[in-house]
Amino acid sequence: MSGLKSIFAVGLVLVSLSGISAQNFKVDNAHSSVGFKIKHLGIATVAGSFKDFDAKFSFDEKTGSLSIVDATIKVESINTNDAKRDDHLKSKDFFDEDKFPTITFKASKPVSLKKGASTKVPGELTIKGVTKPTVLNVKYAGIAKDPWGNTKLGFEADTKIKRADFGITWNKALETGGVLVGEEVDIKIEGEAASAQ
Repeated sequence: MSGLKSIFAVGLVLVSLSGISAQNFKVDNAHSSVGFKIKHLGIATVAGSFKDFDAKFSFDEKTGSLSIVDATIKVESINTNDAKRDDHLKSKDFFDEDKFPTITFKASKPVSLKKGASTKVPGELTIKGVTKPTVLNVKYAGIAKDPWGNTKLGFEADTKIKRADFGITWNKALETGGVLVGEEVDIKIEGEAASAQ
């Protein structure tokens, strides 16, 4: 019995030690972007972005373990280079910003990232009060030190969603057939995060 206790104790120590090298990171907004693209009139693509966002996560460089991803985007900061369209997107027809001011993505299940490779990171995306399981394809670019000695981590992420899944269904039928606004939304994130410890 004492042998089993010893093995169990050693296991706990190893688990504890494995988490020591993990670092907390916070996305650096000045060197990051959150963008999206959607079809318009069925013949063109409109691009937009969100300017105000916050994200943090834990990463172990030795093991490549990524965990506790928590990101928030402020709907008010949407920008499609057209103020009138931006106001419409913030309205009840689309994001209903007054009632649902943020978009969030959370992932707590650890995944292992490999430098230069794309890894699926499952989590929960919440838009307009609707939460759906969503997978981010994350490409880890590596870690570097800036000239001031700060640890920085580079990454890219993308996913594709259907806006109707989140209750965003507004559209207009076209006389020539088809609809004004596309259904699928391509999301692209390019980021740099700084060590928060």
